[in-house]
Amino acid sequence: MAKKEAKQVDIVIDYKTVFDSEAGQRVLYDLMRNNYLLSTTYTSDINEMALREGSRNSILRIMSILKIDVNKMNELIQKGLERENEYTD
Repeated sequence: MAKKEAKQVDIVIDYKTVFDSEAGQRVLYDLMRNNYLLSTTYTSDINEMALREGSRNSILRIMSILKIDVNKMNELIQKGLERENEYTD
């Protein structure tokens, strides 16, 4: 395997190691919530909207690396909402 491919494999393993833990799942949900994956990026200010899209794309990249599908994303959202409700009760 070439060095570049080996590095890419190592990065994927690192992402999975970080985000497969319970803490990693909480952090991923927080990133999703705060970087416009769960809300619209639309605003009348084109520069602000471009910034929001950049933030959103970063989270989409993480999810792509982790191979998170729609079902897994829904599960993450549900768990995240449940945790939020624990703190507001």
